[in-house]
Amino acid sequence: MRTIPHAFQTFLESLELTPKQRKEANEQHVRLRTQLQQRMKLEDNFLSGSYARKTAIRPLNDIDVVVVLVPRPGFDPTIPIPTILGEIKRVLDEVHHGKSALSQNRSVNIAFSGTGIAYDVVPAFTSRPGVYLVPDRETGRWVKTNPKIHAQLATQANERAGGRLNPLIKAIKHANVHHRKLARSFHLEVLSWKILERDPGPYLDGLVTLLEGLARKIQDPCVDPANLGPDIRPEPAKCQAAQQWLARMAQLAAEAKELDAAKQTAAAHAKLREIFGPQWR
Repeated sequence: MRTIPHAFQTFLESLELTPKQRKEANEQHVRLRTQLQQRMKLEDNFLSGSYARKTAIRPLNDIDVVVVLVPRPGFDPTIPIPTILGEIKRVLDEVHHGKSALSQNRSVNIAFSGTGIAYDVVPAFTSRPGVYLVPDRETGRWVKTNPKIHAQLATQANERAGGRLNPLIKAIKHANVHHRKLARSFHLEVLSWKILERDPGPYLDGLVTLLEGLARKIQDPCVDPANLGPDIRPEPAKCQAAQQWLARMAQLAAEAKELDAAKQTAAAHAKLREIFGPQWR
């Protein structure tokens, strides 16, 4: 039977994008962004979300692409968000014949069958240098933020933790998907940056520390990490459900650590399989 450290490393590798997937994604998002830049009046375009923060896991469903629009009369943050999204959809439909771009609450989604990757094109306007206005999915309003700062903070947090934070975030994100997405992914990431502030050593030790910290902090105030936008917590009922789930996951991880220390490897594997599902082998 494989040791827990060996199994953990194998499990984390299974969450990573393959070299082929990464190459296809990189080529495709560059092509998509170039097409948008050529057909729309844009100040800038850049990647956002988990792919930009290097916390995306397989399967790679959505990559966020932010397009910073040049405002003009009748096309600025004072008009309804669906109108802005409608223009992005029109351009995507024009460029990609035969594909159906789908307007969502804050973005336009377009999927490519060849790679199986979909892209969420998020509109933005510049409020002032370093500050962007993007649609808020829950309120339907434009809010201030800066996804570029989010990516920088994520990189710095991972470096402080000796490169082990991002793999552990991916592991917890996988568990969240396995357990019906009881927590908001970005919320978990932001909280994690201040929980694991040094190299935790073995991944199982880090998992226990991170899950216990998330269970403690999931209901606390959590402002936009760029210090520009509103609190990123979901509604209280969802936070409470997430806290209960995280507490249970933390308990299972702590039990797995104790069992592994007692050389009860099979029992430790069983606890971790409860957290991560059948992908833990």
